[in-house]
Amino acid sequence: MTEAPRRGRSCGGVLGTLVVVGSVIVGTVVLSPTLALTDLRDVVIDPVVGVPGSGGDGWTYMATTPRGAPITWPCEGTVPIEVNPQGAPEGYEGLVASAVSRVSEASGFALEVVGETDDRTYRDRDAGPVLLMWADEEEVPELVGATAGIGGSTYVQGPGGGGHSVGGMVVIDTDVPGGFFRRTDPEPVLVHELLHVLGLGHSDDPRQLMAPEHSGQDDLGEGDLAGLAALREAACS
Repeated sequence: MTEAPRRGRSCGGVLGTLVVVGSVIVGTVVLSPTLALTDLRDVVIDPVVGVPGSGGDGWTYMATTPRGAPITWPCEGTVPIEVNPQGAPEGYEGLVASAVSRVSEASGFALEVVGETDDRTYRDRDAGPVLLMWADEEEVPELVGATAGIGGSTYVQGPGGGGHSVGGMVVIDTDVPGGFFRRTDPEPVLVHELLHVLGLGHSDDPRQLMAPEHSGQDDLGEGDLAGLAALREAACS
């Protein structure tokens, strides 16, 4: 790996990878492919995040139903987030509040931090609040190397073919604000991961924040915004 591009991971209802020029974010996704009493889940790790051919110009969906509809959160209610502050950088409250506010405003979904937790179970998430935590590669092997974060959603799918997200997680590497990632603004990393949780996959347009290779853009691009609008429309239709 060269000095400029650095790699990382991110998650959503399906795997996601983001590259930041200066750093890359790859994603791991936690899925519930079927609705069952046992609520079975599979963990998927894939460098190609987003269903091929899904979405539109400059954006993709992380996961779709058999009918091709995107998997996302219900139209009404909130997307609750619990924060585990262990290992978090100084001032993390402001970082989280800003990222959550940006994603809520851009997407139309109401993301809300509902409290703190000591839970660190980032795999096999049950239905409930999205877990947001910081960790290193010793605790979370997916963070090995230049991985900046992982994130994903847990979803259920009924016999009629529909589905929606019911939980999820985001894990940010403790090195993001400093060390190897000392020149990387951690907020776009967190925003990227939260968009995976909502259901956006990667973009092949390097101008988008959801592009696998991120060239320092801090704001959401037109493709990112179009994808979020499509998710919202699908959720509320």
